[in-house]
Amino acid sequence: MVGDFDATTLDPNQAYVSMILPSPISETSKVGFQIGVPKPLPRPPIHPNIQYGSTSPVPPKYFITPRPTDTITYNFAPTRSPLDPNSMLLYPPPDISVDQGARTPYHICVNMNCFTPSSHITTIRKSSSEGEFVGDFEIGPSNARISNTVCLRGHECSINEVLSSSSRLFHSNWTWKTVDEHDAPVTLYWDDNNGGSAITCFRSKDRTLANLLAKFTPRNQMRKHGRPIQYPKLEVTPDGHDCFEDILFSALIIERMRTDPPGKS
Repeated sequence: MVGDFDATTLDPNQAYVSMILPSPISETSKVGFQIGVPKPLPRPPIHPNIQYGSTSPVPPKYFITPRPTDTITYNFAPTRSPLDPNSMLLYPPPDISVDQGARTPYHICVNMNCFTPSSHITTIRKSSSEGEFVGDFEIGPSNARISNTVCLRGHECSINEVLSSSSRLFHSNWTWKTVDEHDAPVTLYWDDNNGGSAITCFRSKDRTLANLLAKFTPRNQMRKHGRPIQYPKLEVTPDGHDCFEDILFSALIIERMRTDPPGKS
């Protein structure tokens, strides 16, 4: 029936002739294009096998994100919107574009588990609160009946399966290791050996500058008049961009556990 026509079902790969509808032919549909005119083709997605280093064949229409030539510093800043509480954005410097290898912003929000209010779920999406779902993780008190979990690339597991830690006097380190049936495994080595509150990420246990992937630095200055606001930042090397989302997830989880250990919630 004409009254049941849904413009969102148009196939962008086919040509359409103008359709006779009760409304004028120039009326724009709710999805933003004229009836009878196909939507522009969207930019092809990034295939996960490319992003995470697999040698598997990749369909030719997938878009390969260029690798930056220099380290990029991303800032975590609150969204400051009453319609989007308990959330922040991770964004690159304004003078570095996606074509230069920068990642698009990531929207990060925290909500409580409705069944277990003492447990909190952090959800990461691309660009905005309505953007593409990247993953989430949930961390609660140690006496909760539900386990701490992480979901990334469509695979959910216990955080203990992918993140291990060890501590010595004034020194802690963490190992993040994911195994996926479709992608190459990702292993990251984090530590706080540089002192202060920053943590550093390497590609191997040999913690040299050549193996450096990223560094997370939390805010360490109080706000004062005349002083620019300091935001937590994530510095990612060119090599680190190959496993950007693993770096982001592991940094968020480690910082959550460092500042508010589950056993003390």
